[in-house]
Amino acid sequence: MNASFLIADDHVIVRRGLRNLLHDQFHTSDVEEVATCQELLGSLEKKEPSMLLLDLQLTDGSTLDHLERICKDHAGMRVLVYTMRSENVYAQRVLALGAAGFLSKESSEDEVVRAIRHVLQGKPYISNQIEDHLQEKVKDEESLANPFSLLSDREIGVMDDLLAGLGVKAIALRMGLQPSTVATYKARLFEKLGVSNLLDLQRMAKAHRHHVG
Repeated sequence: MNASFLIADDHVIVRRGLRNLLHDQFHTSDVEEVATCQELLGSLEKKEPSMLLLDLQLTDGSTLDHLERICKDHAGMRVLVYTMRSENVYAQRVLALGAAGFLSKESSEDEVVRAIRHVLQGKPYISNQIEDHLQEKVKDEESLANPFSLLSDREIGVMDDLLAGLGVKAIALRMGLQPSTVATYKARLFEKLGVSNLLDLQRMAKAHRHHVG
């Protein structure tokens, strides 16, 4: 793989470790190092590498202040953020600013190599933990947009019958269930939707009519 790299990190031992890893795994000697934001910007003006391995904190400040500009000005360069900062706090933010990946410095050597390969191939990279976290966040946002997504199929059926004017006994007869079972479904759907009576349920259903029925 004929790739060039720029390592931006304020710790010399980290830079040396990454340089050795890149040499061994990617058979490249085209590796530059910088320790400050000023050096980083100056280096990029002279030469654009295939990949920038970027810590979020350099000697003279935070690279978050420059990340969006760097990604826009050097669209052909892949940026992999490699940092001790919290994945949960920073991963989504740096990806939104244009980085191609986020990697914790606590990652194993195998994962570092895997992340670099992914990013060089044009694939975004985040850890499995962060991917799960982001998926959960999407689900939470969908639940806020559509509270009825929290309901099971049977709870949706009970809700539809309640909105149609049926009582618990009539719903139980229609579904072939015990009235106590239907009452349990009713209590659960009320709790999930945060309503306490049928009138509130009707108001919510009206407000979210495109999600109901």
